[in-house]
Amino acid sequence: MSVAVAVLLCLSYWATGWLPDFLVSLLLMFLLATCTSLGADVVFSGFTSSAFWLVFSGAVIGMALNVTGLGERVASRLADHCGHAYGLALAGFVAIAFALGIVMPSTLGRIAILTPIVLSFCERVGLTQGRPGRHGLILATALASCELSTAILPANLPNLVMAGTAETVLGLRLGYGEYAVALVPTLAVVRGIVLVVVAKWLFPDRLAARDIAHKADIAMSATPVRADEKRLLAALSLMLVLWLTEPWHHVAAGWVGLGIALLCLGPLRLVNPDAFLKQVKLAPLWFVAAIIGLTAAVDHAGLANALRPLLARLDLAQMSTMPAYLVLVALSMALTFLVTSNAAPALYTPLVPALAAGAPLGVKAVLLTQAIGISTIALPYQAPPLVLAMALAGIGIRDATRYCLATACVALLTVVPLTALWWHVTGMLRLF
Repeated sequence: MSVAVAVLLCLSYWATGWLPDFLVSLLLMFLLATCTSLGADVVFSGFTSSAFWLVFSGAVIGMALNVTGLGERVASRLADHCGHAYGLALAGFVAIAFALGIVMPSTLGRIAILTPIVLSFCERVGLTQGRPGRHGLILATALASCELSTAILPANLPNLVMAGTAETVLGLRLGYGEYAVALVPTLAVVRGIVLVVVAKWLFPDRLAARDIAHKADIAMSATPVRADEKRLLAALSLMLVLWLTEPWHHVAAGWVGLGIALLCLGPLRLVNPDAFLKQVKLAPLWFVAAIIGLTAAVDHAGLANALRPLLARLDLAQMSTMPAYLVLVALSMALTFLVTSNAAPALYTPLVPALAAGAPLGVKAVLLTQAIGISTIALPYQAPPLVLAMALAGIGIRDATRYCLATACVALLTVVPLTALWWHVTGMLRLF
């Protein structure tokens, strides 16, 4: 019972934001270590997970992109090709947000890089403060950074929590390639189209007929790529190759990321270690470690078994594939409302064995279904990085809520059924 009290207490703090996230994370580990009989290998299991070290490496890589200027150079050059029409600009920045997710496993980092670039772009094309198109571009880019990255395994915090807990609790290791094949076509491509269409509908606007080749961009284009940028680009290319070839070398994404981070901090001289410790916030590290420790504690204490009677009422065994799939999507969305997208996998993943028992879906399909729910953001608070983008760009809660609700509703009618159809084609589940 003490485990349940500690877990519920800390989940309530995470959900309400009454205390800073890192304080709640440390409080959870303290309570589990001192007020329960769980061993240190369970309470602090998050520190041994590859997900923990992937968050660390993401912080190093994000700082390297900022320090070298490579992130701004790439995004600025791409942005210059998107200034001919409003719809093209929306599609371009949504695509950039997704592409950055492949090489930069930090949603906060991507938003920190992209938001100033989007704001600068808006000024160059006449989307000044208060224009609907300015809000549309910012919100589409920010939500793309949060939602589309769900289709890339190491690209955001909920994915890392899901992968880490699946490995710790279920002994199921998700591969980079198989995860992308299962989710990119719908959770990235279809959802990206939804973000663009809804933004153009809710925030209609037109770009000013002006030359968007700003002097600063001309200067940047004329400046040759510096040596430190080339070194970082080579390191990121190596990291991506190692992630894609994981089925052959069996080195988890976290350890690959850690190796690249060490290269950036050491031999490549891209990030100053002292500056890194002073500038980079380490709170996400404690959050990941605490969340993975929470799921291990829930598993060892048998709390998931206490929910089995409730889960039995779902009666998935008596359902056909599509109704069972929709129930699981609804469950994952409900958890996202309760504890935000970051913490929802910590509650859902330990329940996968119970949910899969007798269900017409396999264990992997049951596990990955939560990705649909955590990537369907209906209210801004469900995605803390989105709140950061709103603060940076001065976007009001009303406009953000309208956009989130509209994209969520359209996604329920498009992304959810098309994902089931895609999984049927790939053999992950059988609809007929």
